[in-house]
Amino acid sequence: MADFSIIIPHRGNALGLWATIHSCEEDLLGLDFDYNYVIVTNGEKLDADALNTIHYLESSKRLLAHVHSDVALSPPAARQRGASVADGNLLCFFDNHCLVGKRYFERVVADFEGRPLDMLHSTTKFYSSQGAHYHYTLKLDYNFWAESSQFPQKEFTMYPLAAGGHGGFVVRKTAWDEVGGYGPEELLQGYGGEELLFDLKMWRLGKTNHIDPRLIHYHYAGNRGYSRHYTDEYYLNLLTSANVIGGEQWLYRLFDSFLNGKHLRLNPGASMYELMETAYNRSATYAKRLDAKSVRTLDESLVYFKEQRIAM
Repeated sequence: MADFSIIIPHRGNALGLWATIHSCEEDLLGLDFDYNYVIVTNGEKLDADALNTIHYLESSKRLLAHVHSDVALSPPAARQRGASVADGNLLCFFDNHCLVGKRYFERVVADFEGRPLDMLHSTTKFYSSQGAHYHYTLKLDYNFWAESSQFPQKEFTMYPLAAGGHGGFVVRKTAWDEVGGYGPEELLQGYGGEELLFDLKMWRLGKTNHIDPRLIHYHYAGNRGYSRHYTDEYYLNLLTSANVIGGEQWLYRLFDSFLNGKHLRLNPGASMYELMETAYNRSATYAKRLDAKSVRTLDESLVYFKEQRIAM
């Protein structure tokens, strides 16, 4: 089994895929790790540039698998498919518009060695000259979403966080397999919802989640070429996440917030009630399965976070 697998979903400009791989290879140059790549391409026929990058990995013997779907996949679905064929002890996930900072992989391996870590987030920088983004500050009552904090709970050492994100994180493979990753692909479609769904699910199932403030990745926050905030799909994903993680009471609480909070949706194709109904039908069975396996509810988790001083 490899030390780690690097899983990169790819759709869009091939330069992003090349840059992410190049930054990983630059950081790994001269290091004695056993690692490989899983590339998940989706949503379009691959152009020559993307194929050249994948062929380079094949020739370097670093490509474990290339998974392709002609249908566009949501980020969690693409990661899920990549993780299903990965064989590393650690699963390192990167969006194809992320670059790793200096000594990224050395720090990851050192952080996991001898510690009972299940999941590790890296600190996000959008530009090297700007401030860093650390743990998420939760806004569950408002939109079951979050904002990244620019003030770490600890400046130089790892600390536990309820949730984090921005395209770069590491999960111990045994923990990923035990919780089943994000869950069924049909839960989330398109943009939004997956960070809180997965991170809070990990806590509910008795796993841990940390961030290393000195572990850095850079995240390009430009135009992705697909729908993001304020679409029906986005709100549906947030409602689905609320039902999976918090159950019906949180689904209804979020519905009330969306209905009465003047949330903006561009070109809505369905009423908020229809979105809530779809979210419930899509996730009710899985939510009950998660409840049956959980060591604590969402409400109990929020109390636990405060008692244990877990950043949220």
